[in-house]
Amino acid sequence: MFDTSDTASQCPDRGSYHPTTHKTPTTRCWPSKKPWRGELVVWAGRIGKRAGIMLATTALLAAVLIPLHESANISAYNYGAMTFEWQTNPRERLEPADPAYTDYNVLLDGHSHTTLSDGRLTPEQLVEYAIAQGFNALIVTDHNTVSGGLRAEKYAREQYAGQFVVIPGMEYSNCRVHMNLIDINTTVDDGGGSAYPSDDDIRRVIARTHALGGLAIVNHIPWSTRIQERLGRPRLPAHPRVQDLVAWGVDGFEVINQATFDMPTLQFMRSTNSSLLFMTGSDVHAPGKAYAWTVLRAPTLTRGDIMHEIRAGRTSYLFDPTGNHAGDPPAYSPRYLALAPLAGMAAYIASFYDRYDGQYSFHGTRCQRDIVDVHGSSIAYLLLYIVTAAVFAELVAALYRTLWAYTTRYWARHHSRAGAARPVHNV
Repeated sequence: MFDTSDTASQCPDRGSYHPTTHKTPTTRCWPSKKPWRGELVVWAGRIGKRAGIMLATTALLAAVLIPLHESANISAYNYGAMTFEWQTNPRERLEPADPAYTDYNVLLDGHSHTTLSDGRLTPEQLVEYAIAQGFNALIVTDHNTVSGGLRAEKYAREQYAGQFVVIPGMEYSNCRVHMNLIDINTTVDDGGGSAYPSDDDIRRVIARTHALGGLAIVNHIPWSTRIQERLGRPRLPAHPRVQDLVAWGVDGFEVINQATFDMPTLQFMRSTNSSLLFMTGSDVHAPGKAYAWTVLRAPTLTRGDIMHEIRAGRTSYLFDPTGNHAGDPPAYSPRYLALAPLAGMAAYIASFYDRYDGQYSFHGTRCQRDIVDVHGSSIAYLLLYIVTAAVFAELVAALYRTLWAYTTRYWARHHSRAGAARPVHNV
């Protein structure tokens, strides 16, 4: 595995092929112990160099790709180009929870989002998507703004007058509660814009909503109060109790959010014999399955008549925990395909640590402190693999050099003998 080149300085006793006697020297020349140790040093240096290059390359990739992994929000799909040519009809396979509502004429989605907050669909696309999912009424509730709802309402009036109704609203969102404020045309805030509003702040929001003629519906309590892995705290810390929210004046609760049925809250509502309203919502952020439809009977398909029935509590729902078929998936985004190789390498480097993100507050902060767990043993194994790869690469290179030296020497002797055996013609 060491340098076997046949030089005069290494093997001064070695002769060369004699063209007259056709003999080669019999003296063998092997490296002495000291040159052999020197070769080991050289060999170790080569391994160190290769390992250093690999380590430097890995560190450079980590420095570039970890920020990409942490900060880039690369959508895999081209949602902006989506159209919804398919149609589902939940009437054909689902019955209302209350059999008295079999003659309903409104199928309402009570919770949805657009690109004006954190949704993937524009307000116009959201209307088309809701129609495809079998709804003919939609409450648009972007986080902390009614802009998406107003834009969707305008589109529905222009394109589907008398066929589809949009009711504007917003989802009042922070680190304490998510609450839909529906049937309003003005964005409502608590005056402070804090990620952690006080009890009085929440009361003021509810009172302001009522003053605008709207309703306050508390959303997805199971989602809000679920303990987050590793963070050890609920997603929304210090979420108010249901009893407190009722005392503060909320009008009802979202008992079905996506495929989650909030039975404890529904049981509480029934046990109090109150006039609390229940709603269902897809909470759609990107196209997917629909699980629930709020159903009701309205004299006309108008915003006013639909809200009148909701306020009166004359609603039921269809629920399918398996979800419906949601049409074809969107096409991949060209940007995603271009960045996918880098994103894949970034994901590999990110596998050496776990990051637990706190819930976003929708006020520029997070509701919990992020936690990062670094896998030191994985990093140690990576270093071992790099050194092993460097040793293997050097073994292959040394084998190549040895074979090359022997092959060169063989061909040199072969040509030397062939030249000596060629007859000389005297002129």
